[in-house]
Amino acid sequence: MGVTAMNFPQGGPALMLKYMTDVKIDDRVALRKEADEIWADFRPEAEKANVSSVILSANSIPSGGIIQRGQAYNFVFQKDPSGVWKCLDTK
Repeated sequence: MGVTAMNFPQGGPALMLKYMTDVKIDDRVALRKEADEIWADFRPEAEKANVSSVILSANSIPSGGIIQRGQAYNFVFQKDPSGVWKCLDTK
């Protein structure tokens, strides 16, 4: 869906990657597995952008008639001072 640069006053620069998923938003185990796979591909972009945080936003396919509704779940990856990336969401 897209990548957006963000800047948090207390956390510095970050990137948000919004993507569509077929996985049910309530299935956190499968959603996290998918996010980990996406993170493996997106991490080089985060390194190149020199950010300390990345938000991977899993978005369900909208449904409904005229008014469409969807759900989303965010995974936050943060780089610690030693340069190691960690997901703040527990498995």
